[in-house]
Amino acid sequence: MRTIAILNYKGGVGKTTFTISASQALAMAGFRVLAIDNDSQHHLSLLLDENGQRSLSIRDIYRSSVGVAGKKLMDAIVETKLRNFHIIPSHAELSGHDIKDPHILDKAFKYCSLGRFYDFILIDNSPGIDILQEVSLHAADEIFVPTELSYFAMNGIIELHRILEKRFNDCCGITKIIPNSYRGTRKQDEYLEALINLYPKKITQTYIPYDTVFDTCMREQKTLFVHKLFSRAAAHYLKLIHELFDLDEKKVWEQVCDVKQSQLKNEARQRYFDQHKNTYEYDTETEESSKVNSIFKDKHTAMICHFKTTTVNENR
Repeated sequence: MRTIAILNYKGGVGKTTFTISASQALAMAGFRVLAIDNDSQHHLSLLLDENGQRSLSIRDIYRSSVGVAGKKLMDAIVETKLRNFHIIPSHAELSGHDIKDPHILDKAFKYCSLGRFYDFILIDNSPGIDILQEVSLHAADEIFVPTELSYFAMNGIIELHRILEKRFNDCCGITKIIPNSYRGTRKQDEYLEALINLYPKKITQTYIPYDTVFDTCMREQKTLFVHKLFSRAAAHYLKLIHELFDLDEKKVWEQVCDVKQSQLKNEARQRYFDQHKNTYEYDTETEESSKVNSIFKDKHTAMICHFKTTTVNENR
């Protein structure tokens, strides 16, 4: 089992988008994946916990003792619509005050032997580096840093690297830096070259392009590799997954295509059932309504006949 913390000192650089996309790609390639939402903004939870199933969250795990935390961790896991892909949702009130032991997540993993159930765990973190992020660092084997290619984003990586070396040198270090929202402009290429000079061999060769398809998938709660598989974004992400996890690119493509077809068939079948269920309910309601109207008409007719008979008898 590989546990990866998704970190960046700066916000809005694509951490949650990377966590979701990478997790979905790995799951569709046949791996068992757990994504943990370690951010009080809980965007990952909002996007993936579609039915509002969550009753427990990562906050409940942090507020528990080791034994209880392990049990709550298993109880907090929520399935997504993709097979092999589960999440642990976050909570809007999550904060550093919930954490008594910065090693609690790592201990909970070991307590419930999570490696029996998952091949990959991806932990999506809020911006910055504090006790919330520290918890994920102690539980992780490596760190991935998605980043935009801009002045502030570059300074955020430098600051993150400095803090990791100063305060968390006993934890894992930055494994890969992933350029995101790449447009191929001259200014972006300058920042990219500077990053490569600062952190040689840590910058991925695959850059995630700027693509509005990400916003479309988020807004419509679609799966990138199911509904937009032939987009530039999906193609680059599959190439990135091959690079980051040393996977067979051809085999991954075949598996993703098979899962896509299966998923689309399941969704079409579900839409058919939902449509006919609503039709059946409407027909049943209409039938019941007709019966009631018929009974009402019969009673109304009987009352009129009774009234007419009574009036004729009185006139006599």
